Amino acid sequence: MNSDIAPTKKAASILHIGPGAFHRAHQALYADALIRAGHLQAGIRAICLFPPHLSAIHANQGGRHHVLLRDENGEQLNKVESLYEVLDAATEDMLSDPALQLVTMTLTEKGYCHVPGTQRLDDAAISGDLATPDAPVTAIGWLALALDRRRLDGLSGITLASCDNIPANGRLLEAVMREFVGRTRPQLSDWMMANVTFPVSMVDRIVPRVDAEASAAIAALAGQPDALGVAAEPFSQWVLERRFAGPIPPLETVGVQIVEDVAPYELMKHRILNGAQTALAHIGALSGFPTSAQAAADPVLAQWLSRFVVAQAATLVCPDGEDLEAYGRLTLERLRNPHIRHQLTQIGTDSSFKLGQRIVEAAAHHLDNEEYSNLYALTIAAWMRYNTGRDAAGRAIPIEDPLGARFTQITTEADSDTQALADGFLALDLFEGPIRQDARFRSRLVAMLSALATETPRALIAKAATDLQEDSTCPNS
Repeated sequence: MNSDIAPTKKAASILHIGPGAFHRAHQALYADALIRAGHLQAGIRAICLFPPHLSAIHANQGGRHHVLLRDENGEQLNKVESLYEVLDAATEDMLSDPALQLVTMTLTEKGYCHVPGTQRLDDAAISGDLATPDAPVTAIGWLALALDRRRLDGLSGITLASCDNIPANGRLLEAVMREFVGRTRPQLSDWMMANVTFPVSMVDRIVPRVDAEASAAIAALAGQPDALGVAAEPFSQWVLERRFAGPIPPLETVGVQIVEDVAPYELMKHRILNGAQTALAHIGALSGFPTSAQAAADPVLAQWLSRFVVAQAATLVCPDGEDLEAYGRLTLERLRNPHIRHQLTQIGTDSSFKLGQRIVEAAAHHLDNEEYSNLYALTIAAWMRYNTGRDAAGRAIPIEDPLGARFTQITTEADSDTQALADGFLALDLFEGPIRQDARFRSRLVAMLSALATETPRALIAKAATDLQEDSTCPNS
């Protein structure tokens, strides 16, 4: 457990939008390490744009919360005091503190108000802010208003770093900000482009929702209940593009990797870790497993998952300082962590945003490899079957996805015709390209989707493994 000696607080140099569980278990810990190393200005002012509002809880707990890191090797409770202030609403002057150096945010993908799969604003998602930009509701609208106030106050530029699990998140943030500002605050456009930077970042730590057991464990170790406490795995990574508007806290001294190009690290994580999570979410849920740890520990699914991770790694160029084989092994260990009870239905949320880069692009890479192509056919077929809202036994599956209504329409129109069901899903924009056009893959996909109407993915994997074993056994002479 880290030191109980709380340093004297100074003005916060970091502002964070969206202090949910992930932020409290990730960026807040890096800031806490900086503060304990003597960089007292590395504190965070956090803003809750939407419920749950946390300011009263934060104040009642004396400005601290706990993070319980645990795996099969043990556990460690960390007291975190880097959240110097928590506010329940944004303000026009939230970026006007001269001490502020860095703005980070965890908004979820929906918070960027963009058309899925593009970097364009979704007018429907941000219609209110477009109509009344001086009374914003979204993070994009608030950032534009606050940047304009910072400009008028004569302050220097600022670094805005997205920490959401989105490919090229900084580029997305920059694109939607440019479009929104151009349409609502043209007087801000030139200043923003000259004085504000939007670095890409990659963040990694598995932080499931806090359940009753985790809450009780935190309370027992802390000696009191902690309404802001979170449980997470020990592994943590933060890779940040070297693209800053001015000085920022020395994050590199506490383990943050500051690099020229985040893309190889980001793709490694999205393909290997997130790809495995997304595949497991649908294959595991259809096989009757409630959590990723239970699914990953199952002998049949574990063997399949290890092959899937190898296939994913084969699509990558290894980033500097990394080892793809070791990263793959570590990923499997992380997914089996029995203390991280990550619900598969939670992982499966908003999967239409995630499937393209994580799985579809990798599947296209392996179209000429029959073994790997079968892995992806099952993975994508399981995604389709999952999003019909029913498993092979007829049990309901909760679908939370921006395309949920479209999924229902596809399923209804296909009725019980597997070919029509596959065609309906393949017509979605996320399948644009080789996957949709390749006749061999479509045939494999339809066959897998048809089999999943009556069998679980686990049963299909076990049968395929048995058949492979029998085919490879030489008869006695």
